Amino acid sequence: MRVLYVSPMEYGANPAVDAVGQGLQSRLAEHGIELRVICADFRDKDWPGTADAAMLAGVEAGVDAMVVWVVTPDSAAVGAAAAMRQGIPVITLERPHYPVSASIVYPNFNHGVYMAEHLATLLPTGADVAMIGGPGSVDDDELVLGLQRGLRLAGLHLVNDPEDARYKNVTDVAEGGRQKALNVLADFPRLDGLIPYNDETMLGAVAALRETGRLGEVAMVSRNGTPAAVQAVRDGLSAGTWDVDVTGNGQQLADLVIRAAVRQEDLGGLCIAGPIGHMITPERTAHWEPWERRIPYQAFRLGLEL
Repeated sequence: MRVLYVSPMEYGANPAVDAVGQGLQSRLAEHGIELRVICADFRDKDWPGTADAAMLAGVEAGVDAMVVWVVTPDSAAVGAAAAMRQGIPVITLERPHYPVSASIVYPNFNHGVYMAEHLATLLPTGADVAMIGGPGSVDDDELVLGLQRGLRLAGLHLVNDPEDARYKNVTDVAEGGRQKALNVLADFPRLDGLIPYNDETMLGAVAALRETGRLGEVAMVSRNGTPAAVQAVRDGLSAGTWDVDVTGNGQQLADLVIRAAVRQEDLGGLCIAGPIGHMITPERTAHWEPWERRIPYQAFRLGLEL
């Protein structure tokens, strides 16, 4: 049995994206199911057509199920429809606007509220906080909304609009985060807090703070719980990273694949929430377990060729 995973980024570009695929692969392997991967990078000019093309290739190759990360609610609709017409189950990370067999949904809004609440324990009421937003994906948009809500509830002052292109890291990688953090630091000469929406953006922000001589000026929190972000917390460069258990999300996707493709269950568009997770603070870093120890990491088999 073969399952196709359409990844939204090239392998190695974002460790959290990689870890979802590794979690998926590890659980499928436990059941003797082979995973094949096609990377349809959402940053490429031909996307989302590349995601549709990958899924259509999966239909042609006769895969037994497909998994796709829904970056925007309508992306990969053509490919998913073709697969569903052929009776091939389609499982998505985040819920799309079109019919699929089942979805895992991140509790993104909750993540944002709880991240803001943690930051508020480190700052006085009314403190000035800037935020670096994400590329406009389903999960990142919901996270930013939760962060804004959490900041309001906590009595912190958001000084910028995270939806402004000047402050949005549309690349989803560290260098893009550095560039947007430099914009923030140029526009706001005094800040108490900074929220880069994810860990890669936070690592770029650390570089920008160091470059401008402002490292140590702000309290920062970010999301994903990547190894590099946890190390930044250990080193005192960040106040915390929200660990969403991305490998566990991948395993949840695999469990839905097994139900749909192996057990032939009609899941009827079922949505299951991923784990909420927890904040990795300095005192918790000693007990944090790296992703590679949670599951076995194996090289992906790219493409559908036999």
